[in-house]
Amino acid sequence: MKAIYSFVCLACLLASCASQPDNYELIEGEWRNVSLQLIQHTIANGSADSTLTIKNGDWDSVLQMRPIRTTFNSDGTYMSRYYNLSDSLIFESGGHWHFIGDSLYLSSDEGDNSYLFQVLENNQARFVSRLDWDNDGHPDDEYDGIQQKQ
Repeated sequence: MKAIYSFVCLACLLASCASQPDNYELIEGEWRNVSLQLIQHTIANGSADSTLTIKNGDWDSVLQMRPIRTTFNSDGTYMSRYYNLSDSLIFESGGHWHFIGDSLYLSSDEGDNSYLFQVLENNQARFVSRLDWDNDGHPDDEYDGIQQKQ
């Protein structure tokens, strides 16, 4: 009886795990920024804080650029492309990615960052991190962004 109970518990556990989407499969493809909130603490080691909020549809007016396009490839590489309002490529940055649990790790020549990756509805995901946005040497800036899978 104990063996049957253990088998049933194991079967239920495996079934519940099988129904969970695999982050590796979910993230592959192109993603575009929809919105973000960035709280910069002690900008450039000063005493002032600053908050940047970009809502859906405001990328053009707030940052004078298109939403960032990031492609995650199945070989563990990624590329982020930045376009101006004339749709000309102005910057690109790439590197490698992998997951540990629900944390997405990006490594590149510019540095390493980790993001909490939370799947939302409608092919969207939330990326949350503490990073050094203002390049003051301290990863104290709070990034909270929504991206849409294309």
